[in-house]
Amino acid sequence: MDFAIKSLLPQSSGNGKSTNVVDQDPAQLTEEFAKLLVAQIQNQDPEAPVDPTEIMSQNAQFTAALANVRLANQMAHYEQVATSLRVMGKPAEYIDPNDFTGTPQVGIVTGADYSVSPPGLIINGSVIPLDNITRIDGDQGSAVDGQQLQEVTKLKQIQMLGKTVEYFDPNTNANATGVIDEIDLLSQNGLVTINGTSVPLADVIRIIN
Repeated sequence: MDFAIKSLLPQSSGNGKSTNVVDQDPAQLTEEFAKLLVAQIQNQDPEAPVDPTEIMSQNAQFTAALANVRLANQMAHYEQVATSLRVMGKPAEYIDPNDFTGTPQVGIVTGADYSVSPPGLIINGSVIPLDNITRIDGDQGSAVDGQQLQEVTKLKQIQMLGKTVEYFDPNTNANATGVIDEIDLLSQNGLVTINGTSVPLADVIRIIN
C-alpha cells in the first residue's frame, strides 16, 4: 500500500477570506497522518514489509509540513489581530450574521473578540466576523454612503462626552486615562479632547465609565 504523504501537504485554496491560510487544521492533519500510517502497516505485504527508513522519511516530511501549516496559521492570526486594532473606534458598515435580510448596518467598532478565529469586531454590542465587514470609515463602493458613516462618528463623539476612557496618548506613546471634555464635530477623524490633547476616536481603547 502506497502511503500518500503528498495528500497531507499544505495546499493553498486561493480563498482570500479563509480563516486558515492553507485551509488545514494541524490537529486534523495529525489525526489523518496517524490513520494513514496505521493503515499502511496493517495492509503491508508480509513477504515485503514496509522499510522502517521509509516510515521515518514519511514522518520527517509530515513534521516539516505541519510546521509550515502552524506558522502560516499563526501569521494569519497576527495579521487579523493587527487589522482589528487598526479599525478600533472607526465607523464601519457590516452585515449582521443574525439578520436574515442581509441589510447593511453601520456602527462604531468598540472592541474585538479574540476567542474566535478570525477575530470578531464588536459593533453595536454584537460580535461581527471580519468577513461580514463591508466597509471601514472612508472606503468606497458600499451601500451606505460616507455621510451616514460620518453621522455615526459624530453620534459616538457626543455619547462619549464626559466619559472616562483609556486611550493612546501620542505625546507619551503610551496608554493613559482621562475624561473626554471636548469634541470636534467638524473633524474627519472624530477628534475628542482628553487631558488637553486631541485624540482620534480610533485611539480610544475603551470606555471605563
